[in-house]
Amino acid sequence: MKRLLPSTLLALNLLLLPSLSAAETKSAPPSAGKSSAKPTIAGEYSGNYKGSNETTGALRIKIKADGADWIAESMFTFEGTEVPTKMKSIKVEGSKVEIVFGWEVQGTAAQSKLNGEWDGTKIEGKYESSSAEGAAQGTWSVTRA
Repeated sequence: MKRLLPSTLLALNLLLLPSLSAAETKSAPPSAGKSSAKPTIAGEYSGNYKGSNETTGALRIKIKADGADWIAESMFTFEGTEVPTKMKSIKVEGSKVEIVFGWEVQGTAAQSKLNGEWDGTKIEGKYESSSAEGAAQGTWSVTRA
């Protein structure tokens, strides 16, 4: 009887080990190359903005993950001229995104805050800009390039 117990335990362990390994494999996160990976907001986007005063222009945004943090770059056009920006902050919470950047046009420094929502392919929302000359607001929309 005493010899039967150890051999029974060994047999049970051998039977259970394959199922435990399979369970561990299933819980592993999917690799980036598999189609089951969750979509991410990271990417390059292009579109436009429209101010409440009917000002319009092109807008490009590039968002990438840096560990647990986000990094963004942006550029927009004003009266046909490309305006580089200096990123101040970016927050991504679920599908919500907030981007704040500084810029300068014709010697006037300003800052813009873009609030938007990502739907998987595009981000759109409202913006507010402020400078020594006053404030402006409008809407913006960019689509993954």
